[in-house]
Amino acid sequence: MASRKRRGWKHYLELEARLKEIISEINYSVSAVIVEGKRDEEALRAAGLRSPVVQFASSGLPVFAFVEEVVAGYKGYTVLILLDFDQEGREMAERLAQQLEEGGVKVERTLRGEIAQMLIREGIMRMEEIHMLRRRASV
Repeated sequence: MASRKRRGWKHYLELEARLKEIISEINYSVSAVIVEGKRDEEALRAAGLRSPVVQFASSGLPVFAFVEEVVAGYKGYTVLILLDFDQEGREMAERLAQQLEEGGVKVERTLRGEIAQMLIREGIMRMEEIHMLRRRASV
């Protein structure tokens, strides 16, 4: 886990602004965002996400059935997978990405990498915790 040294509120305001820019890019460039569950979706919506969201863990479907549903709805389109940034989340995101691409869905990887790098550096490993940037900016 990344260690986080205490930074000033300006640092967090800058990170929050960059996150808003990335989310704006997501709204413009992807057809859907795949998250683990409801709290992840709520956190992203609160940060400005307007793109459709597909919940993976909350769907209750096995991976193959979930992939089939996403392929049925988004074949030929681009999706972004924003599962958590711990090892389990990274592995599942990669597994989903490979299977979705095999099914004809394009997977946006650059934006996930940018978000991951920014949040992991701050010790944030779960999408539902992105609100912590705003909280840190106001302390």
